[in-house]
Amino acid sequence: MSIETYLQAMPKVDLGIQLEGAAPKHSLLMFAEQNEIPVNKPFNEIVKQLDHPNYDKLPELLNTISQWIHHPDDLSRLVYDVGVALSKQNVRYAEMGVSPLLYMGHTGMSFEHFIEALNVGRDKALRGWKIRLQFVINVPREEPRRSDDVVRWATSVAGRRNGVVGLGLNGREEAQPAGQFERPFRAADKKNCPRIVHAGDKLGAEGMLDALKHLMPTRIIGGWGTADAPDVINALVDQNIPLDLCVPRALCYNRVSTYADYPVRDLYDQDVKLTLTSHMPALYKTTLNDQYLALYEHNKLSVEEIEEIALNGIRYSLLSDDEKTIMTASFKEDYAKLRAEHLPEHTV
Repeated sequence: MSIETYLQAMPKVDLGIQLEGAAPKHSLLMFAEQNEIPVNKPFNEIVKQLDHPNYDKLPELLNTISQWIHHPDDLSRLVYDVGVALSKQNVRYAEMGVSPLLYMGHTGMSFEHFIEALNVGRDKALRGWKIRLQFVINVPREEPRRSDDVVRWATSVAGRRNGVVGLGLNGREEAQPAGQFERPFRAADKKNCPRIVHAGDKLGAEGMLDALKHLMPTRIIGGWGTADAPDVINALVDQNIPLDLCVPRALCYNRVSTYADYPVRDLYDQDVKLTLTSHMPALYKTTLNDQYLALYEHNKLSVEEIEEIALNGIRYSLLSDDEKTIMTASFKEDYAKLRAEHLPEHTV
């Protein structure tokens, strides 16, 4: 037994995983075959990109593979397959970003049919693998004119009945300034709909400040540039806004050369509340387990500090307070048992 086996076995939460970037390759190829997607040179190029993505063109890749989804059953199976992959890493709860605009146009599905299809998949994953999934409905930065529609869906009765817990903003950060989305995000806030914002990927601290100023984020995914921006750090700490980190994303975009170069330790020591996400694991070639192990091996966090980050996933989730209390107690009990089994020197 070792720290690696302990981190693999410990229960986890993933608050930033994105359905479109988590889809297993074998699932996508199955949908392509079933839906008679032509196997030609462009198709073969896309298949190659699934193994070796061009990270500057991910939106185009995601748009293409979403076209392979034709039916509600495809979406249900996709959610289920992602849930199974998470469960095998001992993820017990996840808030999954989904982008309805990628699917609804070419399939002809209404939002009600779309979200019901997702719900079938999450129910099957819960029954079969004991993982609970909920959904954050994303509006892409490239389509600000559709933001009112997405806010309406994210706050609808049908959405909430089928596991929708928040509104997200994703896509290319430089496509539109955050201010373009201020009005719809304020409308979501008035309806008590949490807001999950991808920020910092391209614009760094400037993008972070823009998001903080205009979007009233509940959580931020990414946050590159934060460690070098005291004003951003102060805002995050003062407003108790967590950063959901995916270090492999920074590696893929050449922000850092190694895990050790990512300033996780600095952020943690400055009291920025951190969580970890696998985000787009199929495209970033990572797992949540890989990232937890990297915290120990490369970022010099202790077992106790890693457990604290894992528990932040519960604290900053969109579960009810009662659910958070129950899950936190369960995780802590499991940590104690797993320490005795895997890390007796750390047992307290």
